[in-house]
Amino acid sequence: MRVLLSTYGSRGDVEPLVGLAVRLRALGAEVRVCAPPDAEFAERPAGVGVPLVPVGQPVRAMVTGATPPSAADLPRRAAALVAAQFDTVAAATEGCDALVAGGVMPVAERSVTEKLGIRSVYASYQPITLPSPHRPPLPRPGRPFPPEVTDNRALWEDNVRDHIYTDHP
Repeated sequence: MRVLLSTYGSRGDVEPLVGLAVRLRALGAEVRVCAPPDAEFAERPAGVGVPLVPVGQPVRAMVTGATPPSAADLPRRAAALVAAQFDTVAAATEGCDALVAGGVMPVAERSVTEKLGIRSVYASYQPITLPSPHRPPLPRPGRPFPPEVTDNRALWEDNVRDHIYTDHP
């Protein structure tokens, strides 16, 4: 079995997939990890003999605030990341039997696997990203919630997120 593990995010998004890669390899699977090209993310999978497929721009500078994006720059950066994910994930998934996506922005994975006719799973490491009637979703930069909507269920309605995370994350 060949499996692609894909994420875009920080160390907390990459390391769980590296741990999963180790276990899958022990079970006989061929595994590769698709993650940001930061040097520390390349070292982690390489340290356990798992190939890294770099995707998008490095995240370290964004996470540490060394190069904070302006509000006007966010849509351009998001569009570039989405395009990079579709190109990179589609190529990296060729020949795979399954894909496991994680992290905060797995935008291409489900569409790619549907096109290829292979199984995909979204793994959430933090339940705060999953819909709940008990709390609102995390706000998106530049997209405040409508003040008249106070029902958490209504705030969670998002067909794009539901497509990405599936109905069984």
